Order: sequence, then structure tokens, then C-alpha cells
Amino acid sequence: MGDSIIRTQVDNTVFTWNKDKGIFSFDGAQSVLFWDSAIELFISTIIEVSGNDVSNTVLEATGFRMGELVSSYYKDRIDTRDVIEQYMDIYRNAGWGKIKVTHFCLDEKKVILKLKNSWEHRIYQSMKKEQAIVLLPSHWAGVLTALFKENMWYKVNKSQLNGDEFDEIEIYPSSITPNDNIHQLARQKEQAYINQLEQKVEDRTKELSDLVKHLSTPIMPVMKGILAVSLVGKFNDERFEGLLQKTLFAFSKQRATYLLLDMTAISDFDEYIIFRLQGLVKAVALLGGECILVGISPTLGVQIINSGVDLRTIPTFSTLEQGIEHAIDKLGYEIVKKN
Repeated sequence: MGDSIIRTQVDNTVFTWNKDKGIFSFDGAQSVLFWDSAIELFISTIIEVSGNDVSNTVLEATGFRMGELVSSYYKDRIDTRDVIEQYMDIYRNAGWGKIKVTHFCLDEKKVILKLKNSWEHRIYQSMKKEQAIVLLPSHWAGVLTALFKENMWYKVNKSQLNGDEFDEIEIYPSSITPNDNIHQLARQKEQAYINQLEQKVEDRTKELSDLVKHLSTPIMPVMKGILAVSLVGKFNDERFEGLLQKTLFAFSKQRATYLLLDMTAISDFDEYIIFRLQGLVKAVALLGGECILVGISPTLGVQIINSGVDLRTIPTFSTLEQGIEHAIDKLGYEIVKKN
């Protein structure tokens, strides 16, 4: 016990403690011993910070690269099966669980492993987390990638998570790589972020569109029985349909009799405006009301005449004031100046 260096051997695995330097070695390589609870904290922190999808990709990439690193110590060995058998002893003695090769085919470059009591499964059990193991299977994919000198990946055929007695991991040649998974995950995250931005833009555009509709067709109660609507800018089907519904709703709710359509801000009197205005006039008539066109400029008047549309049945005035006076008169009211 007084020696500064202590060695012990289990099968072919040598453990060494250098007490003077505070170094622990595992088969000649400096190592670190951890409790399962410490690894559990490490993994749970990764999951908490990055989420399940990202953490799985991180653990797979880590396990795969660790496997490649471990195999680099045996890259000159010819007997791949012998190397795998040594790995099983080393990992068992290091507390990684019991590992057994149930299928090995050098021609197919396919290996099936049976894992029982692996530290990854133990930790997920302790965390009470319903999650299949990913680090150890990807680790073995990394090991065999280096040994076979061909990219390998894995699939879990059986899982203790699903009630099986052991985890069965199949390692086989594949184009899948941890780097591809990382890049794909980055693209997915980027696309998800873009989708969120597009949704925000769409929502904001709708809000602004609704605001523009509200502001561009203000409905103004002039007095009892009289409403005024100012037409501003260009109209398409959607905008005019909104104007029609909004105007008819307000006209009916206010129990109005006259609707003044202010054309002051309309610079172009095309066939579309003519057609839709005629529809609005007829709809107001069905509600027992009457439309009055106001704000007819000389230029707009010429355009109306040249269009060939007969608006003689609709009262028209050059100013909003004249239209209001007409409606007031038709309602039987009189504006009298105070003395």
C-alpha cells in the first residue's frame, strides 16, 4: 500500500495508479474514473441545454469519434475479429457492461452485438428517461469504421427500453456519417428558423394589411341617417369585397338612409371601379338606402363621361359639403345659422 505506483490486471487489461502524480492509466493510456451519477449529470445537462434531437446528434458524433480514436491503437492489426474480442474484454472490465458478438461477417462487413447492462442504459434508467441508447451504438460504428476502413453505421434491432433482455446493435456499411447528421440537423434548425421568420412576416403582413384596409376605407357618421365613405388608392377584388362588407354592415347598423361615396382620392376611374361601384349602389338600394357620389373632380368627370357609364340616377357633387347638404335636405332637415 505504500508504493507510489499500484498495478492490477484483469484478464489482459492492466490498470495502473500513480499516486505521486495523481494519474490513473488504463492499458497504458491515461484515463479518468467517473461515477455513473457524474456521467448522468453530464448527459442530462446536454439534453437540457440542447434538447432531445440535438443531444442525440451530439452524442452520436461523440461516440463515433471516440470509436475511431480507440481503433487507431489497433489500426495495424490484421485479425479484426480478434481486436473486437479484446474490445469486449476491455469494455467489460471498465464497467461498460457485458458485450457479445452474435454475428460477424468479414465479407459483408457486418457485425451484430449484444449489449447488456451498458452504462448508457443504466444512466437512462436512473434518469427515468424513455430514450434508446445512441452513444454506445455509434461508438461501435466508429470502432468498426476504423477497423474495416469503410464508413459504418448502426441500427438498434432490440432494446431493453422496449422490454427486451438486451440491446442488439447491428453495424453495417452505410453512407450515413455523424458529420452528415450534424449538417442535416443544422439545416433543419436553419429551416425551422426561416419558417418562424416567414410566419412572423406573414402574420405581420396580415396585421398591416388589415390596418391598411381599416384606415384606407374610413366610414364616417355625418349625422343621423347619413354615412360617408372615403375611397382611397387602388382597389382589387379582396379590398373592394372588404369595403362592401364593412360599409353595408355599418349602413345597416346605423340605420342610415344616405351613403356618401367620396371619390376625392380616386385618380383613375376604370371599368373595374365602375363595375364594383354599381354593385355597391345596388346593395345599398336593397337596404332601402341611396348612394351619393361626391368629390368628382373635372378630370374624373371627363373620365366618367368618356367611359359611357350613365350615372344620372346617382346624385353627384364636386365636394363632400355639397353632398352632405343634399342628403340633409332630402331627410327634411335644414341647416340654420345661429344669430
